[in-house]
Parts: sequence; C-alpha cells; structure tokens
Amino acid sequence: MLSWAWRDLWQRHRGRSVLLMVCLASAVWLAAGALLLSQALADTYARLLKHAPALVVRRVNTGGWAPLPADAAVACARQVPGAQNPRPRIWGVVAGPDGPLTVVGNSLSASICQTLPPPLPGQAVIGPDILLSTTDRRLTLGAGPSMTVDVIGRFPSQSALATRDVVWLAPADARHLLRLQPDQASDLAIDLFHTQEMQAIQADLAAAFPWPVHISDRDSSRQRHYLHAVQTGGMASVACVPALLALVLIVVSAGAASWGQRACWGLYKALGWTTADVARLHLYQATITGLPAIVIGLALAYAMVFVPFLTPILALWLPAAATVQRLYLSAQGAGLVLLEIAFLVGLPYLAAVFVVSLRSAAGDPWDLLQADR
Repeated sequence: MLSWAWRDLWQRHRGRSVLLMVCLASAVWLAAGALLLSQALADTYARLLKHAPALVVRRVNTGGWAPLPADAAVACARQVPGAQNPRPRIWGVVAGPDGPLTVVGNSLSASICQTLPPPLPGQAVIGPDILLSTTDRRLTLGAGPSMTVDVIGRFPSQSALATRDVVWLAPADARHLLRLQPDQASDLAIDLFHTQEMQAIQADLAAAFPWPVHISDRDSSRQRHYLHAVQTGGMASVACVPALLALVLIVVSAGAASWGQRACWGLYKALGWTTADVARLHLYQATITGLPAIVIGLALAYAMVFVPFLTPILALWLPAAATVQRLYLSAQGAGLVLLEIAFLVGLPYLAAVFVVSLRSAAGDPWDLLQADR
C-alpha cells in the first residue's frame, strides 16, 4: 500500500505534491520560527541573569548616571545588615572599530577567564566575535578619550553568550576610556545572605548612601526581560496569522483534491478495495507529503534562530531576532515548541484528509464512477 501511494504521488500528482510540500514547510517555518525565537529569548535572558549580582547600586543626579566613590560606597553598603560582598565595578560602552563595545575593568569570573592572565596596562582580552581591523593584533577604542591596546587573548568560544562584545582592560585603562577618576567606579554590585530580602532591603540600602542612588535587583531584571520575550512572542503570533490562514487553505485544498478523485476511488472499489483501504491509501499519501514538509520547516526555523549567519533572514520580519546574536534554548523548551508546531500543523492536515477521503470513498462503486460525469 505504501509503495502504491508513493508511485501514485510521484507519477500522477508530482507537481501538486511538491507545491503542497512547499506550502506546508513555509507555514511550519513561519510559526515555529516565531515561537522558537520567543522561547529562546526567555531562556537566554534567564541564563545570563542566573549568576548576576542580587543588587546593583548606581549613583544618579539630575543628569542621570554619575560615577560613585568606590571606597565610600563599599563602606556605606557594609553598614546594611544582610548586604554581602559589596564590590565596585568598572564598565561601560565605548566606540570600537565596527560599533560599540563593552569595556570591563574589574576582574571577571573564573568560568569566563579560565587560564587567561589579567591584562596589564596597554593590553586587552577581547570577545570571540570582535574582529581586529589590522593584522598586528591591536585594537583602537574610544572616540573622545581614545587609546590603542595590544590584544593578548580572546575569551573562550563557550562564553560567547556573555562576552561576545566585551573588552577586558586593566582598571586604569578602563577608567581612562570611561572618564573615571582613580577612586571612582561605575556601580556597586551586592550579594545577599537571604535572597528573599531582595525587595525589602532596598529601602535600607538606599538610605545608607549620602547621595541619590538607583537600585536594581536580579528578580526585577529577570521579570522585565521575560516580559520582553513574551511581548516578542505576541508580536510573532500576529505575524503568523498569514501562515495560519495559508494552513487553512492547504487543508481545504487537500480535502478538495480528495473529493475530486471519487471516480478513481470508485474504480478501486470496483476492483475489490474497501472504503478503509481507500482512506488508508490517502492517509499514506498525506503522510508522504506532509511529514518531510513539517521536518524541513522545523529544521529551517531552528536554523534561522540559532545559526548566526542565517539569523538576519529571520530578522527581516521579526526584528527581535537581531537583538541577541547568540541565543540559548534548553532541550526541553526546544522539544516542546517543535512538538507543538508539528501537532498544530500535522493533525488538522491529516484529519481533513482522513475525513474528506472517508466521505468521498464511502458509497456504491457505480455511483462513485459516475461522480465526475
């Protein structure tokens, strides 16, 4: 029966079958790409914030952000019960050869640095995605105060999710580029003894500083980024409406094609086939056409989201795909999304084919033979 279904499709309905596969694969690609992007953004933000400090304190004034005195800020934070390991951080965004880069002047975690030595003044460690403009391994940073540093190494590729555009400099070099004084820092990172106090401790912490500060916590940042991913998924769902309408047309056309072959089914039944045999043959044909189309559509969607040089194609209709160049998706999240799309597209398609073929093949063979006259 399977061999008969394949030969019937390839020899009698080749053009229609290929066109149906292309339409199904396109609908699956649009729907799966949107949902995969939304899920990947949520998982990526959660992974990036997993090891972030519990609280980040920034000094503010009428003009916005302002540098804070490092030693004085640490002394103030230590006066608050429950605040642990206050540490000043030196970081900011400066101009690079091909766009903005994130400059970091404080020491990084061992999981990122691994065996890389700390850079000395005039040296730098760069992210894996930063391209050097010359062959002498030198990098020019900054537009106002600028400097050229020697690149002594790159962060490992497995850390690219967090270090793709990061330049690690000596503290004095970072302060020079960010226009900070030797005793100043960009902000203050704080850990908590009890993470449940993340919201309650902020009022005491703000009162401990003699200048206005803005305090952001890890949970609020995680929730804000999650909402951004959900909103992206909502926008993506709206973008998938044409794909869902196309899927309806595909299902209707598949049913109409089955209804138009009643004379052929009458001939088969006259030769001894049963109604169940005819319906099973049509289901085999639908599976031969639909299964490869669904697999190809899912593979294309996965590649558009997670293969870096293909991501700009998805960003043409979903701009959020260009916001994070390296996305992370858990195996469980990817599996659920792919299964949802496979069932969302495959089940209505097979159900329409089965119902219409069963109705069109049921009846007396002579009546079916006269159906097209």
